[in-house]
Parts: sequence; structure tokens; C-alpha cells
Amino acid sequence: MSEAPFPDTSKAPVCVMTMVYQDYFFLKKWYQYYSAQFDPAHLYIFSHGNDPEHRKIAPKANVIGVYRDPTLRRLERKRWNSMSELHKMLLTYYNWVICSDVDELILFDPEVSTDLGSYLAEINQDETPPKSICPLGIEIIHNPELEPDEIDENQPILDQRRVFRLNANYSKPCILREPGRFSVGGHANTHLPRVLADHLFLVHLRFFDYKRSHERLVSRLNMRKKLDRSDNEADLTGAWSNDLENLKTLSSRVPEQETIDFPEFRKKMVDGMRVMHSGTMAFWGGGRTHEVYRLPERFSRVF
Repeated sequence: MSEAPFPDTSKAPVCVMTMVYQDYFFLKKWYQYYSAQFDPAHLYIFSHGNDPEHRKIAPKANVIGVYRDPTLRRLERKRWNSMSELHKMLLTYYNWVICSDVDELILFDPEVSTDLGSYLAEINQDETPPKSICPLGIEIIHNPELEPDEIDENQPILDQRRVFRLNANYSKPCILREPGRFSVGGHANTHLPRVLADHLFLVHLRFFDYKRSHERLVSRLNMRKKLDRSDNEADLTGAWSNDLENLKTLSSRVPEQETIDFPEFRKKMVDGMRVMHSGTMAFWGGGRTHEVYRLPERFSRVF
């Protein structure tokens, strides 16, 4: 049977989805950014715990309440199984689905473009578009000595925080045109071969502000300690404890240079890629950089 024509003219071009528990600051930024890129009617927010505050923050988006198990049993496995099924459902109605966590935003180098919709429309013209696309993963790192001012919520984050490190784990296959199954955390999926996009970045914000990030991580660590440990799942208590230590270590580092061009790191990612899970998923090599860098000033108005 031959493949169905792509793009399918009976579908809308693009939607964006996330699943969120509280995280009001990040949802506000997520909604502001993506509602400027796309009609908010094509934004889908799965509110973990059916939080009414999410509807206030994103009044024109599709906010869908999802039950949250208070024991957190197999929390991340359940969540990413759900993300796999939810993006599959949305691909019934859209040619592309952008799927990521609420503290992750997909952007272009503004020297090249600022329009995700036009980028995907251009890929539509390719004879065989990739099943999913991976931006290069970068993590914003707040060094309070270099950037001492508190975050102004009414100003772009990247105008206030531009120090970052590279992290191959966050080069996620988050832009999809065919259904696939995500690994826990969304770091890989069942689409092979993996495709690493040029000039496209996933910006991860978990360490973007020392005070806010520290409070968020401590809150989640304390919550986890009060609950039963899940069966058949990595211990999130250990992971969140490691994040606290990483925040302390990274926040004192000084940028090596101001750049967004990393051909050698990109090559390490591709050359070091490992195929796992009985040959169904591939994970990038390269790890994460010890060094931190600074985004060029042209990124400061993106979000």
C-alpha cells in the first residue's frame, strides 16, 4: 500500500501540546510564546490535576483536565505513555504536532527565522519529510554573579538570562508528523533514523533562575519523599536531588564564549548515537558540556 499524500489537506497544519502540573510561570511563558506563533485554538494543554488556574493563564487554548494520582505511582512512565497516545490522537487532525514539557520552548536562530509554521510548511515540500525532528537542546543556566537582577515576568526571559550549556538529552524528537512512542522523559521515540535540525533549538528552562529553580526543585523533592516509591520506575527522588546539586554547580560557571554554533558537538551527538530498546529507539551521544556559553544578543527578544 502506498503512503498517504503529505501534507494531508483535510488536516490543519500544526498544533502544540504539553502536559503541566501547576508551573504557572512556565505555562504563562509557554502560552505567550506559542499563541504568538499559532492561533491559540491549536494549542492543547493537558492540565494534570485539572487546575482551574491553567484556564485563567491560557483562556483561548484547549485546556483539558487529566486526573492526577496522589501517590505518584509510576508518574513519569504514565505521563509519557499518555503523551504518546495524545499526540497520536492529534495527528488525526494535524499534519504536525509539537510535543514537549512546559519548561521547554522550540525556537529558531532569529538570524534565520522566527516562524515555526513557515519552517514546517517548507519541510512539507520535501519528497520524504522526516517522521520527527530534533532541535539542538540547550539549558539556560543562571549565574547570579553575572546576572544579579531578579526576573521581570513582563520582559523576555532571554533578555535577562542568556548563559547556557549544551545537553544532548534535550535534543528531543518533539516535532512529529507520524505517531511514535516516546521514551520516559521524551528523550527518544520509535522514529528512526533520528534527524537533528539546523538552526532550531529546544531551550530548557529548569535552571533559568537560581531562586525560582531552587524552590521548585526543593518543593518536588519534598513532595516525593512523602510518597510511596513507585514500582518499576527510576527513583525520582534521586533525580531531583541530583538536579539540586547540578544547579549549585552550574550556577557558578562563567561563559567560555558568546556563540550558538557547535559543529563539533553536533558531530559527537550523531557519531555517539546508541540504538536501544531492542533496536526500536536511538539516543544521541555527546552527553552535556562541562562548559557554559552565552547566547548572542539577537536571541534576547525571542521570548
